[in-house]
Amino acid sequence: MSLPDFVNENLKGAIENIISTNRIPHAILIEGGNTTEARMLADYFAKSAVCRAYNKPCGICSDCHLADVGTHPDISVIGLEDGKKNVSVSQIRQLRSNAFVKAHSAEHRVFIIENADKMNEQAQNALLKVLEEPPKGVIFILIAVSRTLLLKTVISRCSVFSLSSGETSPDENKTENVAKEYLRMLFDGSEYEMLKLLSKLEKDRNLSDEFFSQLQIQCVEMLKKSPKNGARAKTLAKLYLDIGNYKEQLKTNVNLPLVFCTATIKANKER
Repeated sequence: MSLPDFVNENLKGAIENIISTNRIPHAILIEGGNTTEARMLADYFAKSAVCRAYNKPCGICSDCHLADVGTHPDISVIGLEDGKKNVSVSQIRQLRSNAFVKAHSAEHRVFIIENADKMNEQAQNALLKVLEEPPKGVIFILIAVSRTLLLKTVISRCSVFSLSSGETSPDENKTENVAKEYLRMLFDGSEYEMLKLLSKLEKDRNLSDEFFSQLQIQCVEMLKKSPKNGARAKTLAKLYLDIGNYKEQLKTNVNLPLVFCTATIKANKER
């Protein structure tokens, strides 16, 4: 079953690699696009997570059929309640409680949070607790107009998929250039150049956080231009997934970009 047509080529390679290797991140943030498109992509991830066929999502198994009609017992959707302007902290606390309930029939339980940008700070902090230590087999999918409307601590726990580029902040412009240069050096540069490049992020957690987010985006851009099954594509796909782990560790290590740089240099030598 193919990805929705509106998903641009920049994203398809990364998403297909993630699903085909059964390594869907435990927390996904879908930003941009229109509401219908974002929800369709969220549903695609959810269906892939509960499908038990080899080629996910197969679109023909009972799990896929239940997902298609919105009645799969292991897929839950949280959104604005009638008459409410915000996703409440009580809704997130209930989600957090439900996340520890064992899946009914599938390998994973999936929670889709529509209007995630409508969570206030209290609700986001409540969600952060379960994003930091997620139950095994649970996947959270957040849908937001823009990541800028969410706490950086929440963003750092998510793998971000952008359906539209939009305007970028000065910091985003800066880290986008660093991410592009880093990927160039990963394949063609020296260890010294890479370490020197990331040293500017050494003492700034916010810039480090944005660097990792931009690096994921740039990995997707490069995957578009790489042969699907080539060595470079495999390196980029693995790097994309590894970045999520480093983003989670960012809160405990201000020098993480340098640790990350050393690790990827070593991995690139071994491939």
